[in-house]
Amino acid sequence: MGIKAMLIYNPQSGWGAPKKHGLPRLLDRLSALGIDAKPAPTASVGHATELAREALRQEVSLVIAWGGDGTINEIARGMLGSHTPLGILPGGTVNVLARATGIPRTLKAACQLLRDGRPRAVPVGMAGERPFLLMAGIGIDGEVVHRLDPRMKKRLGTWAFWILGFRLLASYAFAPLTVRVDGKEIEGTGLVAGKVPLYGNGYLITPDAQLEEPWLDVVVFQGRRGLDYLRYLVGVATGTHLRFKDVVHLRAARLEVEGASGQHYQLDGEPAGRLPVRIEVRSDALTVVLP
Repeated sequence: MGIKAMLIYNPQSGWGAPKKHGLPRLLDRLSALGIDAKPAPTASVGHATELAREALRQEVSLVIAWGGDGTINEIARGMLGSHTPLGILPGGTVNVLARATGIPRTLKAACQLLRDGRPRAVPVGMAGERPFLLMAGIGIDGEVVHRLDPRMKKRLGTWAFWILGFRLLASYAFAPLTVRVDGKEIEGTGLVAGKVPLYGNGYLITPDAQLEEPWLDVVVFQGRRGLDYLRYLVGVATGTHLRFKDVVHLRAARLEVEGASGQHYQLDGEPAGRLPVRIEVRSDALTVVLP
């Protein structure tokens, strides 16, 4: 008897031909592996969360996410606290989670992993009531994601983030924010709290982050000018940013962030809200099929 699964996918994510063109072949490939997957395309923002909850009500043995990190984030939101495994088929623009965990980026190998991989309980980050598996970003990072036109992202991929980011450097206010952690206050203008070491396409802003550990790798940037952030970019590219005197690096399971200007924050590359926000780790909140 095959494994009963639901395949949740975003028809619009990623590059190249629409997913509907590759869907029949993918279903055949899964069937050959003993996985009976019911396809469930998303229709709008947040729909993947509803579909994940429906999959749990149907008592499937496996929920499969075929899409980018934003789609995976939405599905995770609907599966928090469940022991049903989440399998991942990379199909987005960047696929940071797949890169960070060693999930194959080709569909054939990723499908094989669904059968041969090991389900593991994974702690997830929480910003308020919303989960994240990759990172939370506050400051110019969150502002870029908030302002980014999805059509520009679809057309240019990761270049869209860089182009908009460089445009904002000259005009962004770099308003102060306060980070409270372990009874201490840290002042800054930007923050990244990572659950994985990778940020975007191969950059290591939070190099000590580990998906399966119950803590966050936190980097606070304290510069107040666009030139400071250009220096941080060079530091990240060369792996030296944590040595800067105006960069604070720490490990935390819980932190609170406030900002008088109500700065935007992003989770896993998607806009998520405004400050203030409490960020923490929820242990063993999700089961993911990993290599």
